Amino acid sequence: MTQYSAILSNASEFVKNGLIDKWKRWILLIILSIIQIFTINIVPLFSGYLVRVYGTEGDTAPEVDQYGKLFIDGWKLNIVTILYMIPALIVALFFGVIAILPLIFGELSGGKMAEVSGLLLGSIGILIAFIIFILITLVMNMGFVHFSRSGHMMDAFSIGSITAKIQEGIGWGSYILMWIIVWILMLILAIILLGLTMIPVLGWIVGLIIAPLWSVFIAKIYCNIYDNRP
Repeated sequence: MTQYSAILSNASEFVKNGLIDKWKRWILLIILSIIQIFTINIVPLFSGYLVRVYGTEGDTAPEVDQYGKLFIDGWKLNIVTILYMIPALIVALFFGVIAILPLIFGELSGGKMAEVSGLLLGSIGILIAFIIFILITLVMNMGFVHFSRSGHMMDAFSIGSITAKIQEGIGWGSYILMWIIVWILMLILAIILLGLTMIPVLGWIVGLIIAPLWSVFIAKIYCNIYDNRP
């Protein structure tokens, strides 16, 4: 577990030294996050900053500046994410249509068997789409780092280079386990924030304050995995 704790520790130090200790940068990122949320990701300045973090090989957090470049890089990240998600969306849509048709015909004919078949197909579709989403995410997150380092958006889809980087570095087994650890941490954070929402407004405020720290923390973890360090 030493390898995993080292990766998490390094990412934590990156966030502490780069954002918490330099609180003005943290405040700027909170503002960029709010702008991105209220523009429904149309002004993805915070995503642009994440691209800058992905592109950083050292342990010094980048500055929050050059907002025009942040906007362009944010849209690059948006486009890469959308393109990666297309297979999962197609599968979900396909099985969704297949599931709805028996339900419709079941209502028209009064047949319960058709309704059961529709629900079964829908459940299978959701499961398959979820598995595809998981597999895509494993490659996509490293694709973010890969294209951020080169500066060429299409490098995000160099699947062979990305998978080779994982295999030759931390290895697929360690990578998947690290990914599971990250998701467990995300679940714990989500539960805490959900509990805070019981107090009016407080949960949303805490969420907005923590979101930049958490996102940069996760981005740095993937950078460490990509660089096979610390």
